[in-house]
Amino acid sequence: MRHSSWISCCSDLSKMSAAAVGILKRLKVRRQKQRTVLAMRWRCAKGGIEFKELDTFYRAIRPYLCVAQVFGIMPLSNVLSRDPQDVKFRLRSIGMCFTGLFLLLGGIKTLMEANILFKTGLNAKNMMNLVFLIVGIVNWLNFIGFARSWSKLILPWSSLDILMQFPPYAPCKHSLRSKLRLIGCVVGSMAVADHVLYYASGYYSYMHIFHCQTNHSRVSFGSYVEKEFSDIFELLPHNMFSIFYGFWLNVAFTFLWNFMDIFIVLTSIGLAQRFQQFADRISALTDRQVPDALWYDIRRDHIRLCELASLVDARMSSIVFVSCANNVYVICNQALAIFTKLRHPINYVYFWYSLLFLLARTSLVFMSASKIHDASLLPLRTLYLVPSTHWTQEVQRFVSQLTAEFVGLSGYRLFYLTRKSLFGMMATLVTYELMLLQMDAKNQRAGDPNLCA
Repeated sequence: MRHSSWISCCSDLSKMSAAAVGILKRLKVRRQKQRTVLAMRWRCAKGGIEFKELDTFYRAIRPYLCVAQVFGIMPLSNVLSRDPQDVKFRLRSIGMCFTGLFLLLGGIKTLMEANILFKTGLNAKNMMNLVFLIVGIVNWLNFIGFARSWSKLILPWSSLDILMQFPPYAPCKHSLRSKLRLIGCVVGSMAVADHVLYYASGYYSYMHIFHCQTNHSRVSFGSYVEKEFSDIFELLPHNMFSIFYGFWLNVAFTFLWNFMDIFIVLTSIGLAQRFQQFADRISALTDRQVPDALWYDIRRDHIRLCELASLVDARMSSIVFVSCANNVYVICNQALAIFTKLRHPINYVYFWYSLLFLLARTSLVFMSASKIHDASLLPLRTLYLVPSTHWTQEVQRFVSQLTAEFVGLSGYRLFYLTRKSLFGMMATLVTYELMLLQMDAKNQRAGDPNLCA
């Protein structure tokens, strides 16, 4: 009996020791993985080779910053560097020289355009070009202010990107870089088509007016350019340099107008993806007993996300405000031109394409930014499923933290970029457009039906 009990005791001890060895092995493997992840994060934080391969927002936005430098937007030094710590705003830099050059030449063009309009008479239709130029100057100044705070924004964003590239956060199905590249290529191609149609519509309209006035069937390109850039030729002689200067400034102002909306969309996608990753991590905890220590770590990461979103909103409020105000004005102007009286089919093609493109771009801005707020509320679905027996003080704090403050982009906190705001803006546009059409109908009745008028 003693021998059998001794054997059973030994077997139990051997099983316990084997289980203990297995537990120790698993703990050792886990500690090795944690050390590997921490070492990787440390190398990434120091700007090592691994950081250059991570799917960070800086890596995704860097090509757009390089293109923007050509037009004097976001005057940052060392923008070609792969390390975000090297990219800083410097007053004495090549980027700032480009920005100063565009501001000087654009300011001269704006003053000349204003002088011509005040001489000929200012009205709701012919002031479109002046508003376009003024908004461009304001946007250059806004991006200078944003570039000054770039280091304070991109460094905490990059550190958060590094944190969310490793477990317990799961990688995204589509990389941030591929999403931003797709958006930039599609919107950029549509913007180029819009710019080409603008010149085609203007040339055909001038050709028809020239034929009516001179009874000639053809119009030279030089005479069209002289009419298109009449404000420039009042100050500069008519030569190739002046023509290049006119086209160059038009392209710069048009690029800035489109880049303003594209930049808001790209920033929104970058923020929304991080909030979506955070929501996916919490969703994986559904129907599991979660200790308070883990809820505390999750809540701390959420605070960092909200602080980043608040920082981005504070820095971009001026850009968002100008973008929405300018888009509303241009949509009204384009719709009024379409629904009044256009001369030629090419005019209809240009104005309809431009209006639909602007509506699509404005909707993209609101829909992309609204995903930030939508993704920030997704964790509530999991938290509301926590049983009452596991509902602790940490869970309650986390729920209060999620519902306490609105997370998203805004225009000086006067309005937020949400789906509800988009539909409200569209309803306001329809009402305002109907009023403009009624006011313009009287002018149409008294107008000359002759196409050559």
